This record gives sequence, structure tokens and C-alpha cells, in this order.
Amino acid sequence: MPSAPARSRTQPSSWEKELHRFIEASGNTTHAFGLGRLIGRMYALLYLHPGPMSLERIASDLQISKASASMTIRHLEQWHAVRHVPVTGDRRDFYEAETAFRLIVRDGLLPGIRKKLSSAGDQIDRTLHAEAPAKARDQQGPSDVLLIRKRLKAAASLHRKLDAILSSRLLETLL
Repeated sequence: MPSAPARSRTQPSSWEKELHRFIEASGNTTHAFGLGRLIGRMYALLYLHPGPMSLERIASDLQISKASASMTIRHLEQWHAVRHVPVTGDRRDFYEAETAFRLIVRDGLLPGIRKKLSSAGDQIDRTLHAEAPAKARDQQGPSDVLLIRKRLKAAASLHRKLDAILSSRLLETLL
């Protein structure tokens, strides 16, 4: 969290309380998206901090281990959400947040989403085109096999639409 004025070290100001709430809310948001609280808390801490922060300071401010901080910072680096910043005369690792959200989405998040979507599409296609063994046709019945294929076709259709959106020039232009 950004440094507090000397007079408020014992009693946090409403500003400091709101910064803390923002950091916690960011963690709750990333948790809701299945990314874990620490990802959001760490990014918010760095986003609010006016300059680079050492990994030790990040761990201390978030009250986590340095190992947890290190693993989380690696994820944020992969998503282009933070960057390593050398500080002259200091051998420690320092980081700062990328503040251009469009770059984080375009260069960090979208490639990962596209890769996962491609993998899901490949699995849908393999399953859709697999021959149902006679045992499955006998146990489930022909109507069950047809229902499964119908659902797989619907999933393939949605996949194609999502792929078209994520690969569109319009999206690239917006980002």
C-alpha cells in the first residue's frame, strides 16, 4: 500500500482504509473469475503504488510469504500485467504494474484465452467425430447418442462464434 504520512502510522486514515478496501475488492473480483484472490490483491497494490516495489515489500504489505509473492508475480508477468524494473544500486527484484489495461488484455490475457479455446475446440471436434462403440449405442440407446452429438454440435457452433469474436480485426482495433 502506498506509504502513509508519519502522523497516521497508528491510526489509518479514511484514504488508507479505502486503498486497503480497493486492494481487497480487487482480490475478491479475481477470485470470482477463478484466478485467486492474491492475483487481484497484488496487481491492485502495484497499480496503486506510485513507483516500483520490491518483492519483499509486496510480500510484507500483503502479509504473505515471499515464495507466494514470487509465484504470483510470475503469473502477473506472464499476463503482461506487471514488469520487472531494475533499480540502480539495489540487487533486489522490483516490479511495477502495467497501467494500460488494453495492453494487458491484448498481449497478456487474450493469447491465453485463445489457446485454451483452441484446445477446447480440438476436443469438441475429436469427440464429435469419434465413432460411438456398439456397447455405448446399446447401453445408451441410439437416441442418447444422437442427443450427445446434438449437444456437441451446439458446443462446436458456440466455439466457432467465440473464436471469430476473439480473432476479429474489430477486437484488435479496440485493443
